[in-house]
Formats: sequence, structure tokens, C-alpha cells
Amino acid sequence: MEKKVRMTFVAHWVEPWNWLLWFIPMLHRKPEQRWYWVFLAPVYHLMSLVYLFGHKPFDVVDSFHFNGSLEGKTILIRNFAWHFSWLGNYEKIRQRILEAVLAAQESSDVIGLGALTKAEWITSGGEWIVKRLGSRLKVPIVHGDTLTAAAVIEAAKVIIRQRGIKQVFLTGASSKIGRAVALSLAQSGVRVKMFTQDYHRFSSIQAEARPPERPLLEWATDFENGRDCLFWITGKALFKGKRFLKYVPKESVILNFSVPNPFTPKDLRNRPDVKAIEGGLLAYDEARTDLSFTMRLSPGLTYACHAGTMVHARMGWTDHEVGQVELEKIPAVWAAARKLGFYLPREVAEATIAVADEAIRPVVHL
Repeated sequence: MEKKVRMTFVAHWVEPWNWLLWFIPMLHRKPEQRWYWVFLAPVYHLMSLVYLFGHKPFDVVDSFHFNGSLEGKTILIRNFAWHFSWLGNYEKIRQRILEAVLAAQESSDVIGLGALTKAEWITSGGEWIVKRLGSRLKVPIVHGDTLTAAAVIEAAKVIIRQRGIKQVFLTGASSKIGRAVALSLAQSGVRVKMFTQDYHRFSSIQAEARPPERPLLEWATDFENGRDCLFWITGKALFKGKRFLKYVPKESVILNFSVPNPFTPKDLRNRPDVKAIEGGLLAYDEARTDLSFTMRLSPGLTYACHAGTMVHARMGWTDHEVGQVELEKIPAVWAAARKLGFYLPREVAEATIAVADEAIRPVVHL
């Protein structure tokens, strides 16, 4: 009999209305229906304050199986996204993350980090947790950015291949994922305009590229530099989508991996010529899992960092995945994710001229 592997994914509550998911799970499938429950706004906003000042550090919101051989749990620390904007709350948040990790490792082979639990100013992508716990930490910590980078790169390659794209405009270019995307696309011969105000960071990334590829990485300091790019990859929400979109040329594709997504449905309805895609997601066959807490995503979709934790556990990898994304590991991580049953969402195909592409098709599951 195949050995069961176990993983836990540690994230946090996002918007105050998410508290309703305890009682109205159908809002995972149809979050737009939350407006029917707006009369409960005083209650869920009050609960976000209770969670902020309360003593309980986290909730176990889901226990699930995936592909028969993997057992998983989802833990949310008792903090909402707005709590992370309060500097005086950082130490309490860090302590809650540590408590969640220590509790989770008793029944897990791998622990993954989601959303702001791996933010640079909180845990430095998990490095702070590894250093802080030292010998008390018994299992690998995984930020999942390697598979997120792989998902963005594979989706970008599909769009580039099908649309004949020659150059892209990349925001969040100096982040862990942005760096990996820029270097990988340059290796494929694509010109990447890297938007960042930090020239030192840009030049250090450019220096990592092989000499023939370095001219393909260009420093961009203004959104005007993207006016001639029909493909934008957005990894940092510098401002809201309406202002963002005024720089995006007509008939463009936007592949977003920024959290939160800067583009609202209303923004995009005002730009019907632009196709916007969530780049940090992967699809799976929902019949092969009883995963129920989908973190406001439609069943059959999950965040790539969540999938990355599953892959790390299923493959039996024992190293920590924290800090910088290692480019040489991206192909192996992507191949392992495909074997486990993850693939690019169909909306990637819908942004292209032709819909059939290998990265979008499911493959044989492990």
C-alpha cells in the first residue's frame, strides 16, 4: 500500500467577510453573493477585532485528502489582511505563526506558507521561522514560490507562443518570483522590461543572466515604458487597477500574480479589449480531492504555493524552500506538479489564439 504523506498549509484570513465562510461555505464558490449578507457586516467586522486582540492563535479550517496518497490540513492564523498593516501587531502575528508551525509539525511532513505569512517584513519568506525555531523545527518549511514562478512562467510561455509576443512589461520584477520570471523568459529569448525603482537590484538580477541574454533585460522606471508591450505580467500592485490600466495598450493580455489582485471586475469591464488572467493559480480535478476550504477560489483551482506544499510532501523532499527561488529547481518542481495532477487553468488557453497546449492538459496522476 502506498505510504500516506501529510502536509499543512498555514495562511491567514483575508477580508472581514471571510469570517462568514465558517457558516456559509457556498461563498467559496460564489463570493459575489456575500452582498446578500452585508447586513451582517457589523458582526464580521467585530469578529475581525476579536481575532486581532484575542488569545487563540489559529484555526484549523480544513482537513482533506488529495489523489488518495496525500493528507492535508489548512490552518489560518487569527489575523485578517488588514492586521498586517499595523506595525505594532507584527510580533503577535509572528508568534501566532510560530505556534501554528509547532502545532502542525506534530502531524505533518511538510508545512507551507501562504499569502502574508511569508511576507518579507513578517517572516522573510520563511527564513525567519527556520532561524527562530532552529532545532525545534522538525519538518521542511515551504514558501511555494518555486511552483508559483513555474506556473507564471509556463502560462507566459503559452501566451507568448500563441500570440507571437516579443517583449513583456513586468512589475514586481525584483521580487523572488519576478526575478525568476525575468531570467527564465530572457533564457527563452523574450525581451523583459523590468519595472523597479531599485537599479542596484535590477543590475544584480541582470548580472545573473548569461551574457547573451543580459541585453534582453531592460530597466524600466515608468509605466510609460510599457506602452509598446502587448503583454504585461503584474507582480506588484503599485496602485489600483483603473489607474494601472490607463497605461496598458489596447488588445493586451495581463498575467497577474500580485496579491491582492489590483484589477477589479469593474475595472476590467471598462477595458473589454484587455484579457486579464490570474497567474498564481493552478487547476486540478476536483473529483480527486475532498478539499473544501478553497480560500475563496472556485473548486478545481488552488494557489500555486498551496499546490507547491503538496508537491514537496508527495515527492518526499526534505529541504526547506525559503529565500530566493532557485532557477535550476523550477523544471523539476513543475514536472512533479504535473505528475501530481496540477495544470494551467483553462483561462490561459482562452487568452490565446489556439486553445490546445500541453501545459494546460491534465496528465496521468500519481
